[in-house]
Formats: sequence, C-alpha cells, structure tokens
Amino acid sequence: MLHKYLIICILCWGHFQLKAQNSVQSIDDIINDIFEQYTAESEESIDYESFYSDLVSLVDSPLNLNNTSKEELEKLAFLNDIQIENILYYIYQHGQLNTIYELQLIDGIDMTDIKRMLQFVNIGDKVDKNKPIYFKEIWKFGNSEVYYRLDKSIEQKKGYLKTTNSDGLSTTPYFGSSVYNSLKYNFNYKNAIRFGLTMEKDPGEAFWSNAHKGYDFYSFHFQANNIGKLKNLVLGDYRASFGQGLVFNSGFGSSKSSYVLNVVSRDNGLKKFSSTDENNYFRGIGTTFNIGKTEVTGFYSTKTSDADTANNQFTSFYKTGLHRTLNELSKKNSLHQQTIGLHTNWTFKMARLGFTFAHTELDKPIKPDLSAYNLFYFSGKQQTTASLDYRARIGIFNLFGETAITNNYGIASINGALYSPTSKVSLVTLWRYYSPKYDTFYANAFSENTRINNEKGIYIGTEIRPFSKWKFSTYIDSYHFPWLKYGVGAPTWGQDYLLQAEYSPKRNLQMNWRLKYEQKAKNSSGNTIPSTYNYAKAAIRYQLLFSYGNFTSKNLIEVNYSDSAHKTAKIGFTAYQDLNYSFKKIPLTAEFRYLFFDASNYDNRFYLYEKDILYAFSIPMFYGLGSRYYFNLKYNLNNHLSIWFKFAQTIYGDGRRTIGSGNDEIVGNRKSDLRFLLRYKF
Repeated sequence: MLHKYLIICILCWGHFQLKAQNSVQSIDDIINDIFEQYTAESEESIDYESFYSDLVSLVDSPLNLNNTSKEELEKLAFLNDIQIENILYYIYQHGQLNTIYELQLIDGIDMTDIKRMLQFVNIGDKVDKNKPIYFKEIWKFGNSEVYYRLDKSIEQKKGYLKTTNSDGLSTTPYFGSSVYNSLKYNFNYKNAIRFGLTMEKDPGEAFWSNAHKGYDFYSFHFQANNIGKLKNLVLGDYRASFGQGLVFNSGFGSSKSSYVLNVVSRDNGLKKFSSTDENNYFRGIGTTFNIGKTEVTGFYSTKTSDADTANNQFTSFYKTGLHRTLNELSKKNSLHQQTIGLHTNWTFKMARLGFTFAHTELDKPIKPDLSAYNLFYFSGKQQTTASLDYRARIGIFNLFGETAITNNYGIASINGALYSPTSKVSLVTLWRYYSPKYDTFYANAFSENTRINNEKGIYIGTEIRPFSKWKFSTYIDSYHFPWLKYGVGAPTWGQDYLLQAEYSPKRNLQMNWRLKYEQKAKNSSGNTIPSTYNYAKAAIRYQLLFSYGNFTSKNLIEVNYSDSAHKTAKIGFTAYQDLNYSFKKIPLTAEFRYLFFDASNYDNRFYLYEKDILYAFSIPMFYGLGSRYYFNLKYNLNNHLSIWFKFAQTIYGDGRRTIGSGNDEIVGNRKSDLRFLLRYKF
C-alpha cells in the first residue's frame, strides 16, 4: 500500500508541474474530437445531437469511478471494452482510486484517454445510487436550458423563386421561407429526472399558411432513473438499444472508425430522445425493472410515419423529414406504426445472457417495387423478430454476440472476441452473417451496408502501444454480398484496410498519420449485358494538432487515389488550416478554417468533419475544384446566456454555373450559410 501512495504522489507532482503548460480544451472541443474520430471513415449521417447530449449530461453529473459499473463506463464512447474491464479490475484489486491520474497505472490507459475522461468522471466515496427523490429538490436543484436556433442560406434556391401557375397566380414550389428554426427546452435533475420539448421547422416548410400551421415537428420526452427497483421509466419519445443491435438499436451504433477496438454495440437500453431527427425514435412508454440479477424491459410505441402511400399501400418509408411541397406534404404522417418490445437479461458471475423480442404492425402493407436486388426485402403489415445475445469473460477473452431470426426465417448473427495478449497489444475479431432474407425495421449493427441484410464478413482490429507516446491502430475488414445490391447487379466481394499512427511528444502536440484502402465492385454503365467491375480507392492523411494556452492550431493534408477497370486513374487532394482562440479578458471563443479541395472525379470526393454551433455538426462532401472557409463565434453574455454564430462559404473554381439540382439549385459558383444559436440556462 505504501508503494501505491508513493507512485500516486509522483504522478500528482508531474501533473502539477505540467499543468501550467497544459492548453485549455473545452468540453465542446473534447466531444467534437471524439465524434470526428468516429465519423472520419463514415459517409453516413450520424445523430450528433444524441451523441453530444449523452456525453454532456455527464459533465453536470460525472461518473464516480469508485462507485461505477461497466454499464455506466460504456457511456464514455472513446473507451473500449478492454479499457473498461481494466479500470474495474484495478479498482477491485487495489481499492478506491485516490486521484484521477492514478489511471496511468492501468494497462491500456494513456494521457490522451485521461484528458478526455477528466470532464466526465470524478473520484469520490461510494454513495447510495437509489436515494429517495423529493419533489422540492427537483425544482430547487434541477437545471433548465432553452435553445433557439436559426439557419439560412444566403443564395436563393430555385424552390423559393416565384413562378406563375395555371391559374395565373404567383407562387413558389416551396410553401415556406428559407429559414430553418428550432426551439428546445431541456430539464435535468442529476440525470435522475429529465424531460424536455423539441420543435423544428426545416427550410422551405411553412410555419403559418393554409398548408400547415405551427412547427413541422414536435417531440416530448421524459425519463426517470434508479427509483427503487425501477431502473428506468421513459414517456413520450425515446430510443431503444439491446444486444448487438440486430433487433433494436436506435442510438449510436457500432461501425468502422479509427477507434478500431470499439466495434461492440453499447447496450444502452431505453433512453430519452431529444434530437430533431424525425424518424429514428419510438413514441409511447417503456420501463426497466431490476429483480435480483435479472433485468426486464418492456415498451410500447405508437406513432405516425411518413411514406409514399398509394392504393392503401406503400413502397418505402420517406425519411428526409422534409415537407416543403404539396407532394412531400402528402407523405406526412400517412402511415401508422405500432411496436411492442421486450428485453430480458440475466447476469452471472462471468457472463450475461439476453433475450429480445419485437413485434411491429403497420396499418398499410409495404410492398417494395419488384426488382432483382430487393427480392428479399420485407413485404407485408406485420413483422416479428427475436434474438439471443451474450457477453462473457473467459480468461483474457471478452466474448460478445447476438443471433436473431425473423418470422420469415431470415437469420442474422454477429459474434466476436476482444483480448489483450500483453499490456501493449489489444485485438478484436468480429464475424457477421446477415441473410438476404433478414430485413428488420430497427436493426443497426456493425455492417458495411446501411441495411442490415445480405452480408457476411470478418473484421480484425488491433491497437498497439509499442513505445511511450506512440499508438498504432489498424483494421482489416473482408466482406461478401451473397445477393444483389442496389446499383450492383451481382454477388460481390470487398475489402477495407486502415492503418493509423498517433504520436504525442508533448501534452500540447499531437500528430496523426492515416492510410486507408478499400476495394469494391460497381455496375458497368453503357453495356447491353449487365456486368460489374472492381473499383479501388486509397487515401493517405496527415494531421497536426498544436495548442498553447488558449490558442489551438490544426492542419490536415489528404491525398486519395481512385482506380477502376473502366475509368482513368484519378488523384484527389485537400488541405485545411484550423485556428481557434479563446480570449482571456472577454468570454469569446473564435474558430476559423480555410480549406482547399481538388477532386475532379466523383470517386475522389472528400468527406471532412467541421465544427459547428452547439448541438449541430457538419460533414460536407467536397467534389470538384474549389475552397471553403468558415468561422464560428461563441460569446457568453453572462452566466445564463450564451450565443453561437457561424458563417460558411464554399467557392467553386471549376467553371460550374450552378450548384445543386431541382428545387435546391443555386445559380452561380458560391454557396453561403449562416447559423445562429441562443442558449439560456436557469
């Protein structure tokens, strides 16, 4: 024990010596950095609002590392399962932590991880998590926040230009103004009682007209946690995630990223929904009870959804959430959807076993347009799915998996193992098989496809820390599509490879090198006989992050190369410079980026994450030749009131005369956007 306290004193002394040199990194910066790591390899839209909300809720009510569980630590998305297991084992073996920097003694935890954890955890004595909640305390110590947001594009789009209809009247294709507007209210009492209201109007949607009155989207949520044996109660809009996501996962799913070990879906159960996403949620009631080592969750959802209905049936869900024209409004709330869900899990000494059941009924049958690629898509009004999932520890191996079946006997299975043969090496292996017949409404699991069906593959990820201040991450993913896909008229194979090196010589200096290669198949165009060809793309990226005091600088350079049998090989290039500064004498933070891109071939397009106002994010696509710049401002008027402002502009230099298409077309080579957010805390 004396040896332990001696080490702790040395660690604390080192911390205070370096504290004066340590740069200031805000909570928003930390969350943005984590989110960027997750989305750097993705071209899909991810719910940033929920991701941000889940992490920022831990700032006001941090996790007490001396009184926490694996389930709570899984809320820290940047930690992998091996790190979580090592933290819990260290506390079990050595007793309570005395300082946060004692985490340096734990295998697999470095200073980067600790810096990220600082905002979300603390060190304290064990307390009773099931303390009684008193109504007076809720209103006295609870925190309320109101958010008011406005967005507007500067250049006028075709949908807002006046035209003359057949009756000779002046009209516009879009019913509403070009302004985006949302209003939110959130209440939080120690993460035990949370409720709120969200209202939103997209650009082009009418706020007050003959077509529509009021906001286009309304959402209410309520959640209560840890009240006696009642672990959780949700009312209104909520999310549901269980197992590995083969039946339910309406939260932040697992995917390929530079966090190569984080492929295990985090089983979050039922959680409140406060996002402006108009599709990915349930609406109704749900509850979770603890009965000894058994946990039982049941929920019911009834809501209307958008669909392109005709002849009392529909071909697909309409998921854009946009209701700007008469055609789009005709799809709004045209479908009624009911879902019953059940999840039970049993916890044993070294394992956990779970069972999930889902039954969904639609008031109109879905009948996809008949094509070869969607031959096995779900068709009908009722769907039932059930699964078994497990998590177990056997020696150094952390095993996980889930196997599911639908009422038409479509089968899906995902299984894997995490293990650390040494303290400096961690590995994960994941195998998946999704039958072409497996097609469910709410699945969101590890996959190359956005749709969880018609795929089998194996993924291997490795993280190595061979020297101090160095970390190497790599993955290999090989997959096969046994049936046709949209845009690919034959069974095909593909591979993805990633190698990343991170070097942190100082606390305020980080360097990152990333090499990625992918190979897939595409349809040949212009051929009388349908055929496919192999397509390959390689990309290399260098990133430098430097900070000093309140100043931060970030540089990125990326070059990619695309090649195929039917097109000439092309090279794309992009680079940007970020400059951020937090003023000392005034509560103002300023962020600026200038970016240049050259991707004349669409296959060389770039997706680059950029910072935004609070509760918003951007991963714009860059295709063609041009540049983009933006600046963000945040100003705290007082302890209660804060404002954010963003201006961004993309300028194309490739001779194009229009940007976009259809009603979103802009005449010219510039696209400019304004965003404004006001937050009031009380």
